[in-house]
Amino acid sequence: MIETELKITLDSEGEARLRRHPALAHLRLAPRRTQILRSVYYDTPEHALAAQGIALRLRQVGRRWVQTVKRRGESAHGLFANLEVECAAPGGRLVLDGPDPEGVFGAIDAAAGTAALSPVFETRVRRTTERLRAPEGGEVELAIDAGEIRAGEAVTPIREAELELVEGAVGELYGIARTLFPRAPVRFSLENKSARGYRLARGEAEPPVRPRNARVPDYAASATVESVARDIFRDCLAQIAQNMVVIAESDDPEGPHQIRVGLRRLRTAFAIFGPSLGKAALAPLAREAQRLGQVVGPLRDIDVLAGEIVAEAVESGLDAAAREALLGCLAARGAEVRRGVRRTLAGPEAAGFLFDLGRLIEGRGWLAPSDYSQTERLAAPVGGLAGDLLDARLRRVRRRGRGIRKLDTEALHVLRKDLKKLRYAADTFAPIYPDAKVATYVKELKSLQDSFGHLNDAAMAAEALTGPEAPGRDDGDVQRGVGWVLGTLTVRAGQQRPDLFARWDRLRAARPFWS
Repeated sequence: MIETELKITLDSEGEARLRRHPALAHLRLAPRRTQILRSVYYDTPEHALAAQGIALRLRQVGRRWVQTVKRRGESAHGLFANLEVECAAPGGRLVLDGPDPEGVFGAIDAAAGTAALSPVFETRVRRTTERLRAPEGGEVELAIDAGEIRAGEAVTPIREAELELVEGAVGELYGIARTLFPRAPVRFSLENKSARGYRLARGEAEPPVRPRNARVPDYAASATVESVARDIFRDCLAQIAQNMVVIAESDDPEGPHQIRVGLRRLRTAFAIFGPSLGKAALAPLAREAQRLGQVVGPLRDIDVLAGEIVAEAVESGLDAAAREALLGCLAARGAEVRRGVRRTLAGPEAAGFLFDLGRLIEGRGWLAPSDYSQTERLAAPVGGLAGDLLDARLRRVRRRGRGIRKLDTEALHVLRKDLKKLRYAADTFAPIYPDAKVATYVKELKSLQDSFGHLNDAAMAAEALTGPEAPGRDDGDVQRGVGWVLGTLTVRAGQQRPDLFARWDRLRAARPFWS
């Protein structure tokens, strides 16, 4: 059978909160059950089964042993759908022959060859199981696991929740999760226990959570519009969710930057695919993505202001007292903004957004029974639409850029935002065009964006350093530093305007890679 699970990593506080969640009493279909589970995973010395996406384990439940074979299937951020085959394993011995309708014994034999199978690692967990009624009438099993993985002398802890679909649509998992996990950041599990066990057995450390960039999936021009949209949405969800964790756990400025990129990518993807999928289903999430972007934006701006713009400007000759006073004020302001962003991103709106987005994606929430032409639009090859969609973005950019040498700062800012949307659209459809053509065009696009970025930095710095919430308004040293920085940036922006116009002319003359 296909086992579909949504896995969420917990800390001790989150585990305790989940166990006593009041909603469990209302959703419970059967009494809560607690078991001690010991699972031993087998493979060859070279881990040949793992290389083929096969996990083979013996699990002891009381005095009974059960063998499970899992074959890797489709996975998204925290969601795993694997083929699972179970059978009794009397005496805790492997069963490698017999009826094989799913072909798992044959797959094990082919992968292992003549190599012997032996224990590689084991897990020992205390599992609490709940059978829950899903919002739309389906059934979900919640398992709360706390324990450890052991590989020889090496040990790593396990603390996670698994929501397994028993009956109903996959979207039910996200509906239940939305109820049970009202706080963000949501730490979707990026690996299952098997993958973590193999890493432990190889002597590799658990990787820290790092900022996540966009990863455009590879696909062919013949892929359907729906499948491409789904994969792009999935990547945006992964980028947003992981960088929420980064913001919560560190001061890394790349976290705010990448979450804002992810939110903008998502809104651009909604706009691109909305006519095919149905704009109404996407609109609420697009609005929430915009709101979250506005929440994170000030943090990204202060990070850039303190860590890049001001730091670079003051190196050009500002005296030490003014430099230290200004950077100290910006650091204090940045810490204040970061605390506010963390509070907002820990709230129910941010958590709900992630689960609603997951439910939309995995539950095909854009389907509209009354839209009889939707099926045809969803099944259309994406290659037939990509050129027209990119043309529409390019026309908008060219319209915004008319008379660019006479545009004021606000108009240039609007043009810059449309250039970003064109860039995200170009990245989205790049897999179906020749690499060389894409690289040449995107290089010109990025070069122009860089020039706009310098002008935007100057405008942003002026607003942040002279506005109502400007730091150190009554401090002479700070204000001397502000004057130096703004003067430096103004001169630099003026010097760069001719370069911006030249790059704009080159982009207008460049042949789009999709034409």
